[in-house]
Amino acid sequence: MKNFLHKSLVIFSLIFSGSLLISYLAAHINPDNFWPPAFWGLAYPYLLAINILFVVYWIIRKRWSFLIPLLAIFIGYQSFTNFIQFNFSGTSNAIENSIGIVSYNVRSFDIYKWTKDPKTPENIIQLTKDLEAGIICFQEFRTTKSGLLSINNLKKRLNSKHSIRSKHGTGVAIFSQYPIVHHGEIPFEKGNLCSAIFADLQIGKKILRVYNLHLESNRFVGKNYEFINKKEFKGDEQELNELKDISFRLRYAFIRRAKQAQIIRAHIDQSPHPTIICGDFNDTPQSFTYKTLSDDFSDCFKDKGRGISTTYAGDFPSFRIDYILHDKHTLCNKYKRIKKPYSDHFPILSRLSFIEK
Repeated sequence: MKNFLHKSLVIFSLIFSGSLLISYLAAHINPDNFWPPAFWGLAYPYLLAINILFVVYWIIRKRWSFLIPLLAIFIGYQSFTNFIQFNFSGTSNAIENSIGIVSYNVRSFDIYKWTKDPKTPENIIQLTKDLEAGIICFQEFRTTKSGLLSINNLKKRLNSKHSIRSKHGTGVAIFSQYPIVHHGEIPFEKGNLCSAIFADLQIGKKILRVYNLHLESNRFVGKNYEFINKKEFKGDEQELNELKDISFRLRYAFIRRAKQAQIIRAHIDQSPHPTIICGDFNDTPQSFTYKTLSDDFSDCFKDKGRGISTTYAGDFPSFRIDYILHDKHTLCNKYKRIKKPYSDHFPILSRLSFIEK
């Protein structure tokens, strides 16, 4: 019996180690060409945790089998650092001369009363103001012609003299204390419910280009979340159909985000200025979307973050899907996630400074 149990655990260990290796492929394979690895990439944190447990178990049992999951983990060390950071260097001394930038998916300022708190729109605005950032990137941005959410009131409250927004009713916006000398919107294919804009900001004698992105969501509906949150599963035909529906929505979103990321990346590669990329990518660091957009860029979380820094407060995917990336012309001095439950996303704050040549 013990021998059978040992062999079974070895087999399971091999299966999960192999699955972890497959998850590494997700960042390198375009889901539009071959989509299955994207699902393994989404499951990466869980696969990593299971392999760590196997390493601990085999060490306790004094079996050399611990080398299998350990090797699988080390092969993907880069993936590990995308999810978990142990930075203890603190904030850089250059912060006094740095530029504060916030990225925040505000979920339409709670216009549909998800939080059931009438103070939520005011709380979102006050929180953003308190972060004292010179550049603010909102996703799922909604405005009104007058009142609290009017452009003029938001500019006043956020101490931002300048702003631009996408053409969508619910889209993205950039508020800035610095003059906007040029801006534009990146067009996607028809049927996209997301946006990407950029603004060139005059900061002293330099110009900084800021991209604000909101990429394709999974478009889950109420019944999908009910299924995800179920505590008991029967495995009947209805549940199988619900699982198929979720899988189809995820597959569709993986492919749409990959296409959007490639369009945006082509635009970014033509940028004549130091560049920052902000936004809600709706994808984890173990994805083709993230890899496409972050190539040759530094991730502020990896520079100055600590822990896991989950940015999505909803049911799924409860990972880091909001980012601030910067190129080689700037240095990240600070990264912070602000865990306030006013939206289904947490705002992230970074402070960056130009690298003087």
